[in-house]
Amino acid sequence: MNARRWKLFAAAALAAVVLSSGSLTGAYAHERRTVGPVTMRVGWLNEPTYSGFMNAVQLFLSDKNKKPISGAADTLKVQVTFADQKTAMLPLDESDERPGEYLAPLIPNRPGNYTFHFVGTVAGTAIDQSFTSSETTFDPVGDSTQVQFPAKDPSISNLSGLVDRLSPRVDASAAAASSAAAAAEQARTFGTAGLVLGAVGTLLGIGALMKRTR
Repeated sequence: MNARRWKLFAAAALAAVVLSSGSLTGAYAHERRTVGPVTMRVGWLNEPTYSGFMNAVQLFLSDKNKKPISGAADTLKVQVTFADQKTAMLPLDESDERPGEYLAPLIPNRPGNYTFHFVGTVAGTAIDQSFTSSETTFDPVGDSTQVQFPAKDPSISNLSGLVDRLSPRVDASAAAASSAAAAAEQARTFGTAGLVLGAVGTLLGIGALMKRTR
């Protein structure tokens, strides 16, 4: 995985947005934590982070001598939590260009705070650590409309909310259409029955008339 090119491309694209839209709040930040002899630095691959865009959980591992720790992709996984929703345990891919850097690709499609829960072992050290985005750790996910130019399109969350609000109306309309169709079908049935009964009555009348004539 060419993480460096990916990050440079994202940074260039973000810089273009900054130049066209003014300024952005937020800064590149990772939370650092020591677990025994292992140092973990955790954050998003691309920061500032905006909803609806490709990103990744980023983890740097190093030992007490600040030497990168490689080979943990097979023994360590991460689970991402947003509100009350959780992903499955996601695999981490180690960068080919930066030893000790691990990535788990993800598209965060709602603004807000996310938690990264790492479980497994690193160089024989048990890991069970959670990192939550905040103003003092790593970036919360921002609303992508903040950096859109020249027009602000609805975000995925806004579209989802609109769909949720429209769903009852659509269901009601469908139910009304279904009722109207059922009523029309019933009317056709009654009409057909009336025609049949009328025809039978006509035949009976003709039969009675013929008997009188004879």
